[in-house]
Amino acid sequence: MNVMTDKQMQFIAWLITTATDKCQTMDEVREMNKEIRKHSAGLWGEDETEKAE
Repeated sequence: MNVMTDKQMQFIAWLITTATDKCQTMDEVREMNKEIRKHSAGLWGEDETEKAE
């Protein structure tokens, strides 16, 4: 299992928050989240993401 460093986690958090700050509606944020999940295979199952929404 790969473990991320604190710096890597900080960068990812910065990247996501910077991107979501540019969204004007919650629908845009949700669409961006779907794209992130699509490219993060194995991190979240579809059932888990639907529960969070």
